[in-house]
Amino acid sequence: MPTNKSANPSFSIENLSDLVESEIQYAHIPKWDLYLFHERINGIHFSRTEIEEQTNYSNLSYYIRVYRETGANEMGVGSIQLNSTNPLHIQKAIAQAHSLAAINVGPRYDLVSPGKTYAQPLTYDKHIWGNPESFLESKGKEIQRNLQEIIPATTTAGHFRYFRKQKMLVNYLGFRKLKRSSNFSYEFSFKAEKEGKMAEYWPSGYFKLARDLKFDHLVPEWASRARDALNARPPSENEKIAVIFAPELVRKGLLMTAGDSATARALYEKSSHFAMGDRVGVEEFSLVDDGLIEGGLNTSAWDSEGNPKQRTEVISHGIMQNYLYDQKYATLLNQESTGNAQLNPKWGGSINIEMNNLVVEPGDQSLREIVQDCPRAILIINIPWLHPNPTSGDFGAPIDNAYMIENGSMTTPVRGGTIFGNIYHMLHNIAAISKETRLVMNARVPYIKFRELQISSEIFH
Repeated sequence: MPTNKSANPSFSIENLSDLVESEIQYAHIPKWDLYLFHERINGIHFSRTEIEEQTNYSNLSYYIRVYRETGANEMGVGSIQLNSTNPLHIQKAIAQAHSLAAINVGPRYDLVSPGKTYAQPLTYDKHIWGNPESFLESKGKEIQRNLQEIIPATTTAGHFRYFRKQKMLVNYLGFRKLKRSSNFSYEFSFKAEKEGKMAEYWPSGYFKLARDLKFDHLVPEWASRARDALNARPPSENEKIAVIFAPELVRKGLLMTAGDSATARALYEKSSHFAMGDRVGVEEFSLVDDGLIEGGLNTSAWDSEGNPKQRTEVISHGIMQNYLYDQKYATLLNQESTGNAQLNPKWGGSINIEMNNLVVEPGDQSLREIVQDCPRAILIINIPWLHPNPTSGDFGAPIDNAYMIENGSMTTPVRGGTIFGNIYHMLHNIAAISKETRLVMNARVPYIKFRELQISSEIFH
């Protein structure tokens, strides 16, 4: 039996993998894998424009997944999450996973074997990894200067964090890989006041690489959103109007709809809105999943099952070209995995198929030209509760930050009212796609103008 070691928080991810693997082998589990996470977080917290606190903490956790063959084409899967290095806890978790595998039965599929070829995308800033404190001190002072220089609004609070992540996958076939990645997160509150009236703007998000942390541009932009909200008013009337979605909305709307319909799970369950070879959008619209794009939040060499990530053309010039696969659905549909398996802690460690990084190919007009071509339209920056139905594509949500466009110029700020639409229908009603694209977390996307959407002057809940 493996030596009984006491829990040790200083364990490396490799040491922990060896310990858990030895316990699995002692338990005579024939088919298994381990997915291990080591995350270290350094942060700066701001109170107004002053650095209030610096923090750092870490977490080392892992999933034990046990597979039981229950028939020629069936297999049970049991998954348990753990953060203990105590062998007694590990042994208990293995037994629990084995029991769960007896009742959680689904189609049989194989795990990934060693020997695959992997790209080596840039996934972290090597010059920051070993000394994050020095970088955060410098970046914190830069953000502080940016916050102190803004005129149209003030900041009330915020934070900036740096995440270092190691992920390791090991399975019974001898597959064993470790990868590193990092990213930055931010969240701030901006407030503008005038004559007893107050408006706020709360930007938040992630960046993969330090080169994209352009706070000298972002902070004034965020402050101006709070300022403009002071003078904003709801749409003046109920009407159908041309609408331009900012990149943040393009990302959100497409990930929840086209991103879902493009999965092999949706294809297998017959819930996909797309069919191979069908026209699903205008000729100018092309959509790619790129797991290797530089700066993409989900860029890495391999997915949660160990398959190589890749660039997959999903929609080309409006025509559905390819679905996205994990190992399970690739086996069921006699295809190859596209490297889109994502382990989701919110679902008990189960595997979902998700887009790695969504890319919409740019158009041939600048945003300025698109605006100038609009006799009457609305440019929408933010719809906080934009949650279209993945299957139907329908949505209705209040407008938070927007601008009216009249006779080719942006005029009145808009806040309030409700926008209604259907993402799948909107893909057939694209009027223009901007040359400019923006990196928004796990997407590189342009501004997109849609011909007609329903706007209401009232907010519907």
